[in-house]
Amino acid sequence: MVVVSSCDRLDERMEISETRSVSEFAREPAVDISSATRFYDDAPETPSAQPSFRSLLAWEVPEGWTEVPEVELSSMRTVDLRFGEEGEGECYVTLMPGNAGGLDANVNRWRAQMGLEPLTSEEIEALPKKPFFKRDATFVSMDGNFSGFGASEAREDYRMLGLIHSAEQATIFVKLTGPRELVEKNASQFEVFTQSIAPNSAFLNQE
Repeated sequence: MVVVSSCDRLDERMEISETRSVSEFAREPAVDISSATRFYDDAPETPSAQPSFRSLLAWEVPEGWTEVPEVELSSMRTVDLRFGEEGEGECYVTLMPGNAGGLDANVNRWRAQMGLEPLTSEEIEALPKKPFFKRDATFVSMDGNFSGFGASEAREDYRMLGLIHSAEQATIFVKLTGPRELVEKNASQFEVFTQSIAPNSAFLNQE
């Protein structure tokens, strides 16, 4: 069962007189900025002080793959692995609260990254399922020209593999991308990794 901790809101009080105190977290006001900047979509990834969900999980790093050290993880990646001679293949786990926009939106977001047309709800419902975290998850496999976040140009002849599992509390994603031939050679390692993900008994037994 996926557990997500809730966060308390920062209680900011502002005293209005001749001067006004501003939260240390406030952003400098800006004009003529893009929506991506306004909503932090173009902000660089920064290490997370408390990687969400990580301490609840146990997993196996497949042979030939390497794991990005915890201190170098971006705020959006709970587990981050690399494969290939130059680490050009990557596979990572992300956790989002709630349904994270819904299955249809997320599948079609990934398809857009591969330069593919969106699927209908019926087509997405018919996608294969794979056992994951003791439940079924939607499995996707697609080929195309991959444009990841912040990419200046698409990387040709790529393949993406992914699992999406939604529960009431959270949605967990496993996403693998890389050159098509490299991904084909590592398809079995993807299975090893996804099937190894399980609750961390050492954490759960702590009192």
